[in-house]
Amino acid sequence: MMVSEERVNAGRILIVGSQGGGKTALATKVASVGNPKAIYKEEFGGTIETEYLKASYDKGKLFSLLLPIGGQEKWSSLRTAFGETAEGQVIVMDSTTKLFWPSSLLQARQISPVIPYENFPLTAVISKEDQNRVFQKEIKNMARAICSGFEDARRDGTNFYSRGFKIIARSFKAPSNGPIPFSFAEQIIVNSLEKEYFEDVIPGQAGGGKRKLKAFSLVNCRLFSRALASSLAQTEERNVEEQMAFLSLLNDMRPTLLELDVDWNTLLKKYPKAGSEPMIPQQISEADVEETIKKKLLATDDDIAVVKKQIEELSSETGWVLQDILHTSVFTDEGLKIVYEALHRLLQNVKNAKLHAKFRLLDPLEELF
Repeated sequence: MMVSEERVNAGRILIVGSQGGGKTALATKVASVGNPKAIYKEEFGGTIETEYLKASYDKGKLFSLLLPIGGQEKWSSLRTAFGETAEGQVIVMDSTTKLFWPSSLLQARQISPVIPYENFPLTAVISKEDQNRVFQKEIKNMARAICSGFEDARRDGTNFYSRGFKIIARSFKAPSNGPIPFSFAEQIIVNSLEKEYFEDVIPGQAGGGKRKLKAFSLVNCRLFSRALASSLAQTEERNVEEQMAFLSLLNDMRPTLLELDVDWNTLLKKYPKAGSEPMIPQQISEADVEETIKKKLLATDDDIAVVKKQIEELSSETGWVLQDILHTSVFTDEGLKIVYEALHRLLQNVKNAKLHAKFRLLDPLEELF
């Protein structure tokens, strides 16, 4: 009797990364290649998948099951639970907020002890490359708008929408002298960029505003503003443990602190090592903002080379095998093709993963006798 050749027909691929980095967008866009019904919708509150998205290859003969897990701390146990069944992993990092890359790497590292395979295939995707290119051209205009926003907030105050059980219009006035607390500065930057780059913004709706920059969404505006406020506050002076606690605190939210009706001291109860609320120095010039965006937020080829080396150095500890590191965007046809093909290679390499010795509960039966 002839026995047909065994063929692996699916790989469960876990997609991790800090909040808002583009995990769900990547999984949904890849799944949409073979399934037009898979449509990505951006939301302020973030998304969390409870079912795998199916990506088909080779005219349906092969398929991969993709699961993006929310980047916030509250989903850590879920990431671990799904990590136990994962056969490959994708780490997503935002090309416009490299400040948050350590959070993405930490998530993957925390999952690694429960992954039962050696030679575990991994792909890293530096997302939003198209947005990075747009920002490179807009740095001066962004800096002008933001510094003007700080001046207005000190002189006249600024408005925002609190998003508790109801969406309520509120306002505050920044201190006329002295540094500005992070929570205020973050909201000022959001307001400044929304005023400059969006029209007809609808409170509470991520898709409710008309974009002036094609690659810049309202959700990205908030994430970028948070990273910029963090960088202007020079939070990198904290030690590694404090910095990771600080990033974890910020990673638990997508709207701004003021929008969420929460203050820094309340958040410190969960992340005590994050330290006191950062302050933005009084004298922030357009040149300071330009330099911060360029040096601390927008990824370069050198940054990607560094993170590639970091992942490779971790491979002996985690059992990862880095397959690809890509700088692209799934919102362009070429970028989607690149990511789609990379995940196809990841699926093909699933067969190379071997069960780790520590997960072998029983040796072969013949060794018992």
